[in-house]
Amino acid sequence: MFRSLFLRVFVLWALSVTTLPLRAMDTPLPDPTTIVTDRIPHDTGDRLLGVPVVSALDLKSLSPGRHLFYVRVGARNTGDPVHVPVIILKGEKPGPKLALAAGIHGDELNGIAVIHRLTARLDTDSLAGILVAVPGINRPGMIANNRHFVGSTGGGFMVDLNRSLPGRTKGGGPAGLYAGTVWKRIFKGRFDLAIDLHTQTRGLEYPLFVFADFDNPQAESLARALMPDIIKKDAGENGTLETTLLASGVPAVTFEIGAPKRFQETLVSRAIAGVENVMRLRGMIAGTVVYAEKQPVIGTHYSNIYTKTGGIAVIHVALLEAVAKGQHVATLYDPFGREIERYTAPHAGAVLALATDPLREPGSMLVRILK
Repeated sequence: MFRSLFLRVFVLWALSVTTLPLRAMDTPLPDPTTIVTDRIPHDTGDRLLGVPVVSALDLKSLSPGRHLFYVRVGARNTGDPVHVPVIILKGEKPGPKLALAAGIHGDELNGIAVIHRLTARLDTDSLAGILVAVPGINRPGMIANNRHFVGSTGGGFMVDLNRSLPGRTKGGGPAGLYAGTVWKRIFKGRFDLAIDLHTQTRGLEYPLFVFADFDNPQAESLARALMPDIIKKDAGENGTLETTLLASGVPAVTFEIGAPKRFQETLVSRAIAGVENVMRLRGMIAGTVVYAEKQPVIGTHYSNIYTKTGGIAVIHVALLEAVAKGQHVATLYDPFGREIERYTAPHAGAVLALATDPLREPGSMLVRILK
């Protein structure tokens, strides 16, 4: 009789366990670096790589500490959701809210290394304010190994996501909807300052370089504190993250870090030092604000030297080199090594960008000179 009663109790207990909801049984353990709060704002209930998936960022409701999220920003043509990773460091003390973005162009990767290394070394116990880092906005472009937002509508298309902001949240256009959702769920109305991390596009290279609107004094101070090689006074182009933030009242700059599709250790380290300097400037971390011994070259315009026909290019100048008007900067050759044309500087200035790919189509850029 005792054995029969025991078996009945055991069977009932086993049935209760095996009928628990699947989500409760299968949810992975949270990442140990993530602070698990009693309630995660806008939690969808989903987990990806052990990281909570949210429908929007809510910085106010988070407790101090380190938080990892995926923000749901759209879906593929198969119905699979698209998520953008976000790292949030919320300090124990009040202070500014800084946005640090990377990868809005899918092949520009140095900024991702900056974010990973910077967020790993910061301590939220001594941090004042909030750092929100987004290491890879353009997920479709990154997956496609492409600068642009890559979609499948109409047999496939490409759009520059950094000319598509603030986008839209209703209506047609996959890129516009994606941009609008990213803007609304991650950036809009959440920050006091922002730095958008970029590189040159494939086949070209920059030094450490900042686009900044000097009509905004706070943007100018950010640019100088980043300690770049070159600053271009620039009101920006419509549709970029920088100009969209500026239009919403947030001081922002675009920080260009070298070449695409690689991690360049020296430039990444310098960029991290620059961002930390900005954080000191705004009182987010302790320390004295420093400025480079060699002041950046500051210009207002640049000229691009383009090929007139296709061929094999040899560049005769280096990044940051001072050039004179009329100086020979590049030569184009045909397949047999015969010289096609020599290219000269249209004005004096500093070399801001140059081609790293010798194979140039007609109309391809060879050298960019700032004045």
